[in-house]
Amino acid sequence: MLRAIYNGEQPTPEQWQALSPDEQELIELLQREQLMAHAVAFLGSLDDDAAWLKLHGNIQRQSPALRTRGVRDMRWLQYAAVAAGLLLLGATALFLLRKNDQPRRVMAGTYITTPVNPKRAMLVLVNGQSVELNKNPDSRIQQGQTEITNIDTSLLTYTAKAGDTKPAGFNTLIVPKGGLYKIQLADGSEVWLNAETKLRYPVHFGGVAKRTVFLESGEAYFRIKKNTEQPFIVNAAGVDVRVTGTEFNVNTYTKYHTTTLVHGSVQLSAGTIATPLQPGEQSIFTGTAFIKRTVDVDTYTAWKDGQIIFEETTLEEVMNSLCRQYDFTAEFVLPELKERKFGGRFRKTGQIEDVLTAIGKAGNIQFSIRGKTIFIDK
Repeated sequence: MLRAIYNGEQPTPEQWQALSPDEQELIELLQREQLMAHAVAFLGSLDDDAAWLKLHGNIQRQSPALRTRGVRDMRWLQYAAVAAGLLLLGATALFLLRKNDQPRRVMAGTYITTPVNPKRAMLVLVNGQSVELNKNPDSRIQQGQTEITNIDTSLLTYTAKAGDTKPAGFNTLIVPKGGLYKIQLADGSEVWLNAETKLRYPVHFGGVAKRTVFLESGEAYFRIKKNTEQPFIVNAAGVDVRVTGTEFNVNTYTKYHTTTLVHGSVQLSAGTIATPLQPGEQSIFTGTAFIKRTVDVDTYTAWKDGQIIFEETTLEEVMNSLCRQYDFTAEFVLPELKERKFGGRFRKTGQIEDVLTAIGKAGNIQFSIRGKTIFIDK
């Protein structure tokens, strides 16, 4: 059927319906690009062996001059047939390229993206050297008297020599979009770094009165080793979180810095402003004041355990979070959808389609993906 249409025949409605959507789209593209008419003029007859034999016989019966001209004509027709075939091949390739560039709707059980690999991070050493941890699994790095071990490209441990009283230089761990990494600092404290996060910290804590680290961007969960003689301070977005031994989450993704306390107690300060936090409380720093509230801490810390929780969250915030964790960008076809509220709990998997399918069903929202961009529509 498709060959007949190539040869210039007009299909009946029944024949057209028998074609696949891809075949219909290809034919429409050929006609729209004006390639069909050029190609059909040659391919309709030149692809027929009988036509070639008939033409050859007619030439043989003609005069020598006509035979010479006929051979030239036949050669020209052969070249033209090849050119026409190339036109059709080029059009088909153009069709496939355009088709592959179109957003594909996300549906249950359909996976069209490469699974995200969370085991990715960049370590910047004291001397400025950068090490891609995912390319150096189970490796060991020596920084002075401290040994750094990269375990399964997901955990970085620091083991310092006992009694080292000389202050150390700083390392920086940078986790990209889609990544997730954990550090065990030289004092035994543990830190989980979420996607798109940057943490700067000493190689060891010898020779200093307080243990200070800098959360330069992103989100991190801290489980601090208790030491009343050497308080632990997290500096994040102009706010100091001071602790001696506790568990808490710090989020600087948005302009409002938030600290959520799980266990123990912390003291927050920014300039002359200060406030304490108790377990189950969250503080939001607006730039001029700390606003405290009681929250379900699991909602704000479950990310470190591979869960995604949204609680009456705008769809814009939901997509910002998912794009960070799965390394995508989002584009709203209808801007008003950004303010739609959504709540739910998901297990983070390697494919973003799993989460999008559930959100789409719950909120009557359509998601489609092209490359690394997610399109959101009704």
